[in-house]
Amino acid sequence: MTREAASHLKTVTYDAAELHGEQQALIGQFQQATTIGFYEDQPDKDCMSTYADLMGAMKLRFSMVFDQQAAPESRHSTEPVHTYGSFPGLLNAGAARPVAVHKITAVTVSPTHRRQGILSRQIVDDLRYAQDQGFSLAALTVSEAGIYGRFGFEPATYQTRFKLKCQDGLKLLVDLPGTVLDIDPERFAPQLDDLMARSFDRTFGSVDGTEHDKGWALGRWEGWDTLSKAKNMRHAAYYDETGELGGFAAYKFGGWDDPDAKMVVHKLMATNDVARLKLLEYIASHDLVRVVHAQGAPDDPLRSVLQDVRDYEVRSVDDVLWLRILDVPAAFEARGYHHEGRLALSVGDRLGLVQGTYLIEAAGGSARVKAVADDAAELAGVARVEMSERELAGLYLGTVSLPQLLAVGRATVQCSDSLEENADLFAVKRAPFTPYAF
Repeated sequence: MTREAASHLKTVTYDAAELHGEQQALIGQFQQATTIGFYEDQPDKDCMSTYADLMGAMKLRFSMVFDQQAAPESRHSTEPVHTYGSFPGLLNAGAARPVAVHKITAVTVSPTHRRQGILSRQIVDDLRYAQDQGFSLAALTVSEAGIYGRFGFEPATYQTRFKLKCQDGLKLLVDLPGTVLDIDPERFAPQLDDLMARSFDRTFGSVDGTEHDKGWALGRWEGWDTLSKAKNMRHAAYYDETGELGGFAAYKFGGWDDPDAKMVVHKLMATNDVARLKLLEYIASHDLVRVVHAQGAPDDPLRSVLQDVRDYEVRSVDDVLWLRILDVPAAFEARGYHHEGRLALSVGDRLGLVQGTYLIEAAGGSARVKAVADDAAELAGVARVEMSERELAGLYLGTVSLPQLLAVGRATVQCSDSLEENADLFAVKRAPFTPYAF
């Protein structure tokens, strides 16, 4: 498929799963351009069939933009100036079933072609495509945070990167049940699919993992850029008192160059807090290791079980998952609710995708949501708040609260009737956490 953006720019779009034989060279071209855009190592040509398999399994839809007026000596005489990919996924939004999401990835623009509207045209077209395909949410993880707000995205989950002091082992206030085993990753591989699924089901804010995520966790490759085999990766699994598998960790020794020898957790998935804490305790128990570097949710319970809370040192708090609402009734009916009430939201949208007024009625852990006219009789006596599509996305997983948005001026009250008793309608019990980037 081709599309003209400007007279000299040509966009081509493909579905990776539909490319076969010599056509799979297009996947290699896309991957090479993407790694250049992210300043990564160039992929090994021997890995191109693996890329084709992984992108096909993801159902990746990818686009490349070519400059037909590029100088002959320019790399862009044959290579794209822009890459963009998207694929279907799932999000745990706290309800009985996950929400289908449109995942966006591999977004690059060459320095020679920035500020020419290439990304704007691409992402707006793609969001409309996703909306037409029936997705109620679009999602991405970003390298440059200043770009995506103008397209209606807002951070929906955060993670804390922390350093855990553990000289002579981790000192906890509680004895954790269960057993941790040092495992062989390939012999463990058949168990990982089930664990990934159960961990996703029990991790509010998680997206589903891909075949690449599975291979990365098992150490089959160091990363997406080259698919070179991971070096010195270690693996551990947690089993509870009944023998049920409850967690998995992939981690590495950080080397002897730093004064404090460290273990670095690359991937940790768990079905409950005990499994996660037990794995961290195990990693921290290695001889000569003085610190562990790992990640967790902002409300990480680890700190509350340490004998010395200062053994937990925050290195950074980073945004992970960004969301964009594409269908307000479908999205907000698909999330879980811990509070009951009625609230109306008047939503503005710079892209015109979800503007309108919506009545939300939550009861019994779920909600009914419908678009209504601004002067609808059923809005009488209902608290009504006005906001943009960005604030709406921030509310979705309870990352920010409605009172916070009102306090800082990112939302305004149109009708205050019963607002106080309904202001916590979107509040959640625990902070959402997303263990997979994409």
